[in-house]
Amino acid sequence: MPWRLKACRAYKRALPAGGFVAIDVVQTRSIWRGRLYEGKLVVERRSTSRRKGHPPPVVGQAWGRTVEEVVQQLLPAAQYNPAIGAAILRLETV
Repeated sequence: MPWRLKACRAYKRALPAGGFVAIDVVQTRSIWRGRLYEGKLVVERRSTSRRKGHPPPVVGQAWGRTVEEVVQQLLPAAQYNPAIGAAILRLETV
């Protein structure tokens, strides 16, 4: 069975129209794979008052043996506004 520790925010930047983009990484462990890190690229566009009780949408995920490896995989998309916009559009059409 996998177990998880508390997620750490490895990267965060503000969006031009408000909100933020962040990379959250958590250490996981499973019987078969040992220690791994799972990263999620999240985009929050809601105002602060509307965020409570609602997690931000996850637009990307990556896994690696180190936090740095996970961040390297997700950082290009996190820094590129058109990639963020395209990911949000994909979420809205599902």
